[in-house]
Amino acid sequence: MKIESVNATLLKVPYPLPFEAAWEPGVIRNDRDVTVVRIQTDTGLVGWGASGFDQADEINSLAAPHLIGEDAFAFERHARITRYAKGAWIVEMALCDLVGKAAGLPLAKLWGHFADRIPAYASIVAAKSPAERADDALELLERGYRAIKLRAHAASIADDVEMVEKVRAAVGDRMEIMVDANQAGAASGPIKHPGDPIVWDYDRALATARAYEQLGVYWLEEPLPRYDLQAIARLTDAVELKIAGGEGNAGLHEFYWMLDAGAYDIIQPDAATCEGMWQLRKLAAACERAGKLFIPHHGANGIALAAHLQLQASVPNSPWVEYIIDPPWRTIESYQQLFGVMRDPLLIDADGCVPVPQGPGLGIVVDETAIARLAV
Repeated sequence: MKIESVNATLLKVPYPLPFEAAWEPGVIRNDRDVTVVRIQTDTGLVGWGASGFDQADEINSLAAPHLIGEDAFAFERHARITRYAKGAWIVEMALCDLVGKAAGLPLAKLWGHFADRIPAYASIVAAKSPAERADDALELLERGYRAIKLRAHAASIADDVEMVEKVRAAVGDRMEIMVDANQAGAASGPIKHPGDPIVWDYDRALATARAYEQLGVYWLEEPLPRYDLQAIARLTDAVELKIAGGEGNAGLHEFYWMLDAGAYDIIQPDAATCEGMWQLRKLAAACERAGKLFIPHHGANGIALAAHLQLQASVPNSPWVEYIIDPPWRTIESYQQLFGVMRDPLLIDADGCVPVPQGPGLGIVVDETAIARLAV
Protein backbone atom coordinates (compact mmCIF):
# COMPACT_ATOMS: atom_id res chain seq x y z
CA MET A 1 0.00 0.00 0.00
CA LYS A 2 1.87 3.05 -1.30
CA ILE A 3 1.37 6.65 -0.25
CA GLU A 4 -0.08 8.61 -3.15
CA SER A 5 -0.68 12.05 -1.62
CA VAL A 6 -0.08 13.97 1.62
CA ASN A 7 -2.02 17.20 2.11
CA ALA A 8 -2.17 19.31 5.26
CA THR A 9 -4.76 22.07 5.63
CA LEU A 10 -4.86 24.87 8.19
CA LEU A 11 -8.29 25.57 9.67
CA LYS A 12 -9.43 28.60 11.64
CA VAL A 13 -11.99 27.28 14.10
CA PRO A 14 -14.05 30.00 15.79
CA TYR A 15 -14.81 29.98 19.49
CA PRO A 16 -18.55 30.33 20.23
CA LEU A 17 -17.60 33.31 22.44
CA PRO A 18 -14.31 35.16 22.99
CA PHE A 19 -12.06 32.92 25.09
CA GLU A 20 -9.44 33.66 27.75
CA ALA A 21 -7.46 30.65 29.01
CA ALA A 22 -6.48 30.45 32.68
CA TRP A 23 -2.81 30.17 31.69
CA GLU A 24 -2.93 33.19 29.33
CA PRO A 25 -4.52 35.99 31.36
CA GLY A 26 -5.36 39.02 29.29
CA VAL A 27 -5.13 37.16 25.95
CA ILE A 28 -8.54 37.03 24.30
CA ARG A 29 -8.93 34.61 21.40
CA ASN A 30 -11.80 34.49 18.92
CA ASP A 31 -10.58 31.43 17.04
CA ARG A 32 -7.88 28.78 17.12
CA ASP A 33 -5.67 26.99 14.64
CA VAL A 34 -6.19 23.34 13.74
CA THR A 35 -4.11 21.47 11.17
CA VAL A 36 -5.74 18.49 9.47
CA VAL A 37 -3.64 16.09 7.41
CA ARG A 38 -5.08 13.80 4.75
CA ILE A 39 -3.00 10.90 3.41
CA GLN A 40 -4.29 8.85 0.48
CA THR A 41 -2.84 5.59 -0.80
CA ASP A 42 -2.86 3.88 -4.18
CA THR A 43 -5.64 1.62 -2.85
CA GLY A 44 -7.96 4.62 -2.41
CA LEU A 45 -7.87 4.46 1.40
CA VAL A 46 -7.56 7.79 3.23
CA GLY A 47 -6.04 8.36 6.67
CA TRP A 48 -6.55 11.39 8.91
CA GLY A 49 -4.65 13.20 11.64
CA ALA A 50 -5.11 16.57 13.35
CA SER A 51 -3.34 18.91 15.78
CA GLY A 52 -4.23 22.12 17.57
CA PHE A 53 -1.73 24.46 15.94
CA ASP A 54 -0.49 25.63 12.54
CA GLN A 55 1.89 23.12 10.97
CA ALA A 56 0.44 22.75 7.48
CA ASP A 57 3.39 24.35 5.69
CA GLU A 58 5.93 22.14 7.48
CA ILE A 59 4.00 18.99 6.60
CA ASN A 60 3.44 19.97 2.97
CA SER A 61 7.00 21.15 2.35
CA LEU A 62 9.15 18.98 4.65
CA ALA A 63 7.24 15.71 5.10
CA ALA A 64 5.11 15.17 2.02
CA PRO A 65 7.92 15.08 -0.59
CA HIS A 66 9.69 12.30 1.34
CA LEU A 67 6.54 10.19 1.81
CA ILE A 68 5.06 10.06 -1.69
CA GLY A 69 5.52 6.57 -3.14
CA GLU A 70 6.58 5.07 0.20
CA ASP A 71 5.02 2.12 2.01
CA ALA A 72 2.27 3.38 4.34
CA PHE A 73 3.04 0.58 6.80
CA ALA A 74 6.66 1.65 7.38
CA PHE A 75 6.10 3.64 10.60
CA GLU A 76 9.61 3.19 11.92
CA ARG A 77 11.22 4.33 8.70
CA HIS A 78 8.90 7.33 8.45
CA ALA A 79 9.53 8.46 12.04
CA ARG A 80 12.73 10.13 10.84
CA ILE A 81 10.67 12.16 8.37
CA THR A 82 8.07 13.32 10.90
CA ARG A 83 10.84 14.43 13.27
CA TYR A 84 12.64 16.24 10.48
CA ALA A 85 9.39 18.06 9.60
CA LYS A 86 9.49 19.89 12.95
CA GLY A 87 7.38 17.37 14.81
CA ALA A 88 4.77 16.45 12.21
CA TRP A 89 3.42 13.79 14.55
CA ILE A 90 -0.05 13.87 13.02
CA VAL A 91 1.41 12.34 9.88
CA GLU A 92 2.01 9.20 11.90
CA MET A 93 -1.53 9.48 13.28
CA ALA A 94 -2.88 9.46 9.72
CA LEU A 95 -0.64 6.52 8.78
CA CYS A 96 -1.92 4.54 11.76
CA ASP A 97 -5.46 5.36 10.66
CA LEU A 98 -4.64 3.99 7.22
CA VAL A 99 -3.18 0.74 8.52
CA GLY A 100 -6.23 0.12 10.70
CA LYS A 101 -8.48 0.74 7.73
CA ALA A 102 -6.42 -1.62 5.57
CA ALA A 103 -6.81 -4.29 8.24
CA GLY A 104 -10.52 -3.53 8.73
CA LEU A 105 -9.98 -3.13 12.49
CA PRO A 106 -9.92 -0.33 15.07
CA LEU A 107 -6.32 0.28 16.05
CA ALA A 108 -6.88 -0.82 19.65
CA LYS A 109 -7.93 -4.29 18.47
CA LEU A 110 -5.20 -4.45 15.87
CA TRP A 111 -2.64 -3.70 18.58
CA GLY A 112 -4.19 -6.06 21.14
CA HIS A 113 -6.78 -4.14 23.11
CA PHE A 114 -6.84 -3.94 26.90
CA ALA A 115 -10.05 -1.91 27.34
CA ASP A 116 -13.24 -1.19 25.43
CA ARG A 117 -13.83 2.18 27.10
CA ILE A 118 -11.83 4.69 29.13
CA PRO A 119 -13.11 6.74 32.10
CA ALA A 120 -13.23 10.43 31.16
CA TYR A 121 -12.24 13.39 33.26
CA ALA A 122 -13.93 16.66 32.33
CA SER A 123 -11.11 19.10 31.68
CA ILE A 124 -12.01 22.76 32.15
CA VAL A 125 -9.82 25.57 30.89
CA ALA A 126 -11.07 29.05 31.80
CA ALA A 127 -10.48 30.96 35.03
CA LYS A 128 -13.58 31.21 37.22
CA SER A 129 -14.33 31.80 40.89
CA PRO A 130 -14.39 28.84 43.32
CA ALA A 131 -18.17 29.17 43.74
CA GLU A 132 -18.71 29.14 39.98
CA ARG A 133 -16.51 26.09 39.54
CA ALA A 134 -18.37 24.29 42.33
CA ASP A 135 -21.60 24.89 40.41
CA ASP A 136 -19.94 23.71 37.19
CA ALA A 137 -18.74 20.53 38.90
CA LEU A 138 -22.25 19.74 40.08
CA GLU A 139 -23.60 20.27 36.56
CA LEU A 140 -20.95 17.99 35.08
CA LEU A 141 -21.68 15.37 37.72
CA GLU A 142 -25.37 15.48 36.80
CA ARG A 143 -24.40 15.00 33.15
CA GLY A 144 -22.55 11.81 34.04
CA TYR A 145 -18.91 12.83 34.47
CA ARG A 146 -17.10 11.10 37.33
CA ALA A 147 -13.97 13.27 37.40
CA ILE A 148 -13.03 16.91 36.85
CA LYS A 149 -9.75 18.75 36.29
CA LEU A 150 -9.55 22.26 37.72
CA ARG A 151 -7.06 25.05 36.98
CA ALA A 152 -4.96 26.34 39.91
CA HIS A 153 -4.13 29.85 38.84
CA ALA A 154 -4.85 32.14 41.76
CA ALA A 155 -2.48 34.68 43.30
CA SER A 156 -2.14 32.75 46.56
CA ILE A 157 -1.97 29.17 47.76
CA ALA A 158 -5.02 29.82 49.93
CA ASP A 159 -7.08 30.80 46.90
CA ASP A 160 -5.95 27.75 44.92
CA VAL A 161 -6.87 25.53 47.84
CA GLU A 162 -10.25 27.25 48.24
CA MET A 163 -11.11 26.31 44.66
CA VAL A 164 -10.68 22.62 45.47
CA GLU A 165 -12.39 22.95 48.85
CA LYS A 166 -15.50 24.43 47.24
CA VAL A 167 -15.66 21.76 44.56
CA ARG A 168 -15.02 18.94 47.04
CA ALA A 169 -17.74 20.25 49.33
CA ALA A 170 -20.15 20.34 46.39
CA VAL A 171 -19.47 16.90 44.90
CA GLY A 172 -18.26 14.96 47.95
CA ASP A 173 -16.65 11.68 47.00
CA ARG A 174 -18.76 11.31 43.85
CA MET A 175 -16.03 12.78 41.62
CA GLU A 176 -12.29 12.46 41.39
CA ILE A 177 -10.57 15.85 41.33
CA MET A 178 -7.42 16.60 39.35
CA VAL A 179 -5.71 20.00 39.33
CA ASP A 180 -3.53 21.59 36.65
CA ALA A 181 -1.13 24.36 37.70
CA ASN A 182 0.09 25.06 34.12
CA GLN A 183 3.54 25.93 35.47
CA ALA A 184 5.64 23.94 32.99
CA GLY A 185 5.86 26.72 30.40
CA ALA A 186 4.47 27.30 26.94
CA ALA A 187 4.02 24.33 24.64
CA SER A 188 7.01 25.51 22.60
CA GLY A 189 9.43 25.70 25.52
CA PRO A 190 10.01 26.26 29.24
CA ILE A 191 8.97 29.95 29.33
CA LYS A 192 5.50 30.84 30.59
CA HIS A 193 3.33 33.46 28.90
CA PRO A 194 4.99 36.84 29.73
CA GLY A 195 1.69 38.34 30.85
CA ASP A 196 1.12 35.62 33.42
CA PRO A 197 2.16 36.81 36.91
CA ILE A 198 1.58 33.44 38.60
CA VAL A 199 4.90 31.60 38.90
CA TRP A 200 5.35 28.75 41.35
CA ASP A 201 8.60 27.76 43.04
CA TYR A 202 9.33 24.44 44.73
CA ASP A 203 8.05 25.58 48.12
CA ARG A 204 4.71 26.69 46.72
CA ALA A 205 4.36 23.46 44.75
CA LEU A 206 5.11 21.39 47.84
CA ALA A 207 2.73 23.33 50.09
CA THR A 208 -0.06 23.20 47.52
CA ALA A 209 0.42 19.48 46.92
CA ARG A 210 0.24 18.74 50.64
CA ALA A 211 -2.93 20.79 50.99
CA TYR A 212 -4.47 18.97 48.03
CA GLU A 213 -3.60 15.62 49.57
CA GLN A 214 -5.91 16.44 52.45
CA LEU A 215 -8.71 17.08 49.97
CA GLY A 216 -8.28 13.80 48.11
CA VAL A 217 -6.93 15.29 44.88
CA TYR A 218 -5.97 12.52 42.46
CA TRP A 219 -3.10 14.37 40.76
CA LEU A 220 -1.39 17.75 40.54
CA GLU A 221 -0.30 18.55 37.00
CA GLU A 222 2.69 20.62 35.82
CA PRO A 223 3.53 22.27 39.16
CA LEU A 224 7.10 23.20 38.10
CA PRO A 225 9.08 24.15 34.94
CA ARG A 226 9.23 21.17 32.60
CA TYR A 227 13.00 20.90 32.37
CA ASP A 228 13.66 21.18 36.10
CA LEU A 229 13.56 17.40 36.35
CA GLN A 230 15.45 17.26 39.64
CA ALA A 231 12.90 19.48 41.38
CA ILE A 232 10.01 17.55 39.81
CA ALA A 233 11.52 14.25 40.96
CA ARG A 234 12.05 15.68 44.45
CA LEU A 235 8.41 16.77 44.62
CA THR A 236 7.23 13.42 43.25
CA ASP A 237 9.05 11.65 46.10
CA ALA A 238 7.91 14.12 48.76
CA VAL A 239 4.13 13.81 48.44
CA GLU A 240 1.55 11.05 48.32
CA LEU A 241 -0.72 12.46 45.63
CA LYS A 242 0.37 11.84 42.06
CA ILE A 243 2.41 14.42 40.15
CA ALA A 244 1.73 14.59 36.41
CA GLY A 245 3.21 16.29 33.37
CA GLY A 246 4.79 16.07 29.95
CA GLU A 247 2.31 17.60 27.49
CA GLY A 248 4.81 20.18 26.20
CA ASN A 249 7.82 17.90 25.85
CA ALA A 250 8.77 16.63 22.41
CA GLY A 251 10.48 13.44 21.29
CA LEU A 252 10.82 10.11 23.03
CA HIS A 253 14.18 11.16 24.44
CA GLU A 254 12.66 13.89 26.63
CA PHE A 255 10.22 11.41 28.16
CA TYR A 256 13.03 8.96 28.79
CA TRP A 257 14.85 11.79 30.61
CA MET A 258 11.81 12.03 32.91
CA LEU A 259 11.76 8.32 33.61
CA ASP A 260 15.52 8.24 34.27
CA ALA A 261 15.19 11.19 36.67
CA GLY A 262 12.21 9.72 38.54
CA ALA A 263 10.11 12.75 37.59
CA TYR A 264 6.31 12.41 37.70
CA ASP A 265 3.99 9.57 38.63
CA ILE A 266 1.91 10.15 35.50
CA ILE A 267 3.42 10.81 32.07
CA GLN A 268 1.19 12.91 29.77
CA PRO A 269 2.38 12.94 26.15
CA ASP A 270 0.23 14.00 23.22
CA ALA A 271 0.12 12.21 19.86
CA ALA A 272 -0.50 15.57 18.15
CA THR A 273 2.25 17.62 19.80
CA CYS A 274 4.85 15.38 21.49
CA GLU A 275 5.63 12.28 19.43
CA GLY A 276 4.03 9.94 16.92
CA MET A 277 1.12 7.75 17.94
CA TRP A 278 2.96 4.52 17.15
CA GLN A 279 6.13 5.76 18.87
CA LEU A 280 4.16 6.52 22.04
CA ARG A 281 3.44 2.82 22.44
CA LYS A 282 7.12 2.50 23.27
CA LEU A 283 6.74 5.16 25.94
CA ALA A 284 3.68 3.43 27.39
CA ALA A 285 5.73 0.25 27.75
CA ALA A 286 8.61 2.16 29.36
CA CYS A 287 6.13 3.76 31.79
CA GLU A 288 4.70 0.36 32.64
CA ARG A 289 8.19 -0.96 33.39
CA ALA A 290 8.90 2.08 35.59
CA GLY A 291 5.60 1.81 37.46
CA LYS A 292 4.21 5.01 35.97
CA LEU A 293 0.79 5.75 34.52
CA PHE A 294 0.54 6.79 30.88
CA ILE A 295 -2.33 9.28 30.45
CA PRO A 296 -2.07 11.43 27.31
CA HIS A 297 -2.89 15.11 27.03
CA HIS A 298 -6.10 15.90 25.14
CA GLY A 299 -4.89 16.47 21.57
CA ALA A 300 -6.95 19.64 20.96
CA ASN A 301 -9.70 18.11 18.77
CA GLY A 302 -11.86 15.03 18.32
CA ILE A 303 -9.65 13.40 15.69
CA ALA A 304 -6.73 13.35 18.13
CA LEU A 305 -9.08 12.28 20.95
CA ALA A 306 -10.06 9.26 18.87
CA ALA A 307 -6.36 8.53 18.32
CA HIS A 308 -5.69 8.69 22.05
CA LEU A 309 -8.63 6.41 22.81
CA GLN A 310 -7.28 3.80 20.40
CA LEU A 311 -3.79 4.15 21.86
CA GLN A 312 -4.87 4.12 25.49
CA ALA A 313 -7.19 1.15 25.03
CA SER A 314 -4.26 -0.91 23.76
CA VAL A 315 -2.10 -0.51 26.90
CA PRO A 316 -2.72 -1.55 30.52
CA ASN A 317 -1.58 1.60 32.36
CA SER A 318 -3.88 4.32 31.01
CA PRO A 319 -6.91 4.64 33.31
CA TRP A 320 -8.22 8.11 32.32
CA VAL A 321 -8.80 10.04 29.10
CA GLU A 322 -8.77 13.84 29.03
CA TYR A 323 -12.11 15.14 27.78
CA ILE A 324 -12.22 18.88 27.08
CA ILE A 325 -15.57 20.36 28.02
CA ASP A 326 -16.00 23.92 29.29
CA PRO A 327 -19.07 25.61 27.82
CA PRO A 328 -19.73 28.11 26.44
CA TRP A 329 -16.16 28.36 25.11
CA ARG A 330 -15.22 24.74 24.51
CA THR A 331 -18.18 22.58 23.60
CA ILE A 332 -18.39 19.16 22.02
CA GLU A 333 -19.62 20.62 18.75
CA SER A 334 -16.96 23.33 18.50
CA TYR A 335 -13.93 21.84 20.19
CA GLN A 336 -14.26 18.12 19.55
CA GLN A 337 -16.21 17.95 16.28
CA LEU A 338 -14.76 21.18 14.83
CA PHE A 339 -18.23 22.18 13.64
CA GLY A 340 -18.77 19.01 11.66
CA VAL A 341 -15.26 18.08 10.55
CA MET A 342 -15.62 14.98 12.70
CA ARG A 343 -19.09 13.71 11.91
CA ASP A 344 -20.01 11.86 15.09
CA PRO A 345 -19.17 13.05 18.61
CA LEU A 346 -17.36 10.86 21.13
CA LEU A 347 -19.68 10.92 24.14
CA ILE A 348 -19.49 9.50 27.64
CA ASP A 349 -21.68 6.55 28.57
CA ALA A 350 -23.83 6.08 31.67
CA ASP A 351 -20.72 5.30 33.75
CA GLY A 352 -18.78 8.38 32.66
CA CYS A 353 -16.56 6.44 30.25
CA VAL A 354 -15.83 7.10 26.58
CA PRO A 355 -16.31 3.97 24.46
CA VAL A 356 -13.44 3.32 22.09
CA PRO A 357 -14.61 3.91 18.48
CA GLN A 358 -15.19 0.57 16.76
CA GLY A 359 -14.76 1.61 13.14
CA PRO A 360 -11.50 0.74 11.37
CA GLY A 361 -8.38 2.79 12.07
CA LEU A 362 -9.16 5.73 14.35
CA GLY A 363 -12.79 4.69 14.08
CA ILE A 364 -14.19 8.05 12.99
CA VAL A 365 -15.67 9.67 9.86
CA VAL A 366 -14.25 12.97 8.59
CA ASP A 367 -16.35 15.36 6.50
CA GLU A 368 -14.19 17.02 3.84
CA THR A 369 -16.84 19.62 3.03
CA ALA A 370 -16.64 20.86 6.63
CA ILE A 371 -12.85 21.09 6.28
CA ALA A 372 -13.29 23.25 3.18
CA ARG A 373 -15.61 25.63 5.07
CA LEU A 374 -12.98 26.30 7.75
CA ALA A 375 -9.85 26.17 5.61
CA VAL A 376 -7.64 29.24 5.46
